[in-house]
Amino acid sequence: MIDPVVERQLSDCRELLGQWKEFHEFMTMGVKGENLTPEKEEAFLVIKSKIAMLHDSFMDALTTDQNIGQAVLKIVESAITLHHLHRTSPAEVKKMEIEWHESYLLLNNTIGGLEDKRNELANINEAQYRAGKAAAGAQQKINNFFTSGYFKLGASAAVVLFATVGVQFLGIYDYNELGKMAALREPFRMWKTVYRATVNAESPWPNIEAMGRGNLSGTKIKFQDPEVKSDSKDTFLNDRKRMPDSELASKLKTAPEYQFETLKPDKGASPVEIHTFRYNEATEAKGAYDRWNTFTNEKGNEKYRTNIAAVRDKYTCNIIVFLYSDNAEQVNDIRVNVYKQQ
Repeated sequence: MIDPVVERQLSDCRELLGQWKEFHEFMTMGVKGENLTPEKEEAFLVIKSKIAMLHDSFMDALTTDQNIGQAVLKIVESAITLHHLHRTSPAEVKKMEIEWHESYLLLNNTIGGLEDKRNELANINEAQYRAGKAAAGAQQKINNFFTSGYFKLGASAAVVLFATVGVQFLGIYDYNELGKMAALREPFRMWKTVYRATVNAESPWPNIEAMGRGNLSGTKIKFQDPEVKSDSKDTFLNDRKRMPDSELASKLKTAPEYQFETLKPDKGASPVEIHTFRYNEATEAKGAYDRWNTFTNEKGNEKYRTNIAAVRDKYTCNIIVFLYSDNAEQVNDIRVNVYKQQ
């Protein structure tokens, strides 16, 4: 039988291996400081973006040494630009080289393990495999839940929210109404985390404010508080500099809720624009996110990843966020340290 998960992980890991080799070539070039042109800086950013996209699949395939796998992103994040690498101390460069080689070996071993697994699956009855996998997965989810902080969190949140949340299942009260009340948004987010872990992984956010976002204090660049703007979504979607894909723009126009904010850095530079779109269902947001990845993976479109970043994951669920700035470093800082997108 063929397991699509194994096939996807194997394909992604093979592609990641190629990108990881290219990253090392650019890293060596940066350290030496040889012919560091703007075109090479842009190509380096594209490679870093591709590695970040493929990293989740690599981590999902790992059964051991997750700390080494996670080091891939740490290396990518520390290599901000080629010029930055040229200014890196010899001790730090040596540390990066060691971690790169450890990750390279782990990636090769992971590919080998996935190839072995694919060969084993070729001789297994599909029905038996799926039944065994489903049983093991269900047991693992049960064990993970009762040994995690989610269970403790749920027990605490239930005391506070039972009067309104409990009756959700009786059809008397919609608990999503809590997300619309500013004073109850924090406990609502805790409840939503538990609910997704135990009942519906794609339970949508009722509005943009209910989702919230990471703390700005974790950014490398210091920003002022976000400023909400009154511009309509059409202003953003019709600007091909900020939204270069007309097909994606058409998809985003159907989103029922839109919010536009700007983040100004403390020192000079242009602001980061935050364009947030909320759909009613997670599948719609995922469709928009997939379209962005398809568009920017097309030949000649990789350049758009430099100044534009799309954010969508299991947490944002039915919400997709686009970050834009003339300063690529600022976009990457917000994407990684606020929205936790690697």
